[in-house]
Amino acid sequence: MSDLKSFLEIALSFEKSGQEFYRNNMQKVNQSVAKKTFGYLMDMEASHVKFIEGMIEALEDNKKVDSALQEEAEEIFVERLKSQALSNNSYSSDLADLSILRMAYLIERDFVDYYENASKKVEDVSAKKLMVRLMNWEKGHVSLVRTLMERIYEKNAIDLGFYPF
Repeated sequence: MSDLKSFLEIALSFEKSGQEFYRNNMQKVNQSVAKKTFGYLMDMEASHVKFIEGMIEALEDNKKVDSALQEEAEEIFVERLKSQALSNNSYSSDLADLSILRMAYLIERDFVDYYENASKKVEDVSAKKLMVRLMNWEKGHVSLVRTLMERIYEKNAIDLGFYPF
């Protein structure tokens, strides 16, 4: 289980940096729906931090690690996101938002990749389940950011001939 503790300590650092990213960039994005999304993701990263701290504490106390996570209400948030109109911001303002959203997308993708790789390296079945659950949680965040990016692309009729996801 010591491998699990190492993975969780690194994950904790990642989740804290993600939370800080959303906190710092929430006021920089111009779209009101992007601000709400960043606030939501900041709160989710905070819950990840708390959860992972609990897992580390359980390992340190030689307690059984329970991989059960609270289910996020992400589906509800994504549906609300889809129904909210984008602000009538300028093209350049939306492009600035896309740059920040792209960074958020990459951060979330990195989290998915980290948890996926960790799940392959830990041998304990419950540790694998934990990493897969965390990975799936982050996949939801990737989807959320991607959805917002796609809506801004569509609003501005941006067709780059490729989509970076």
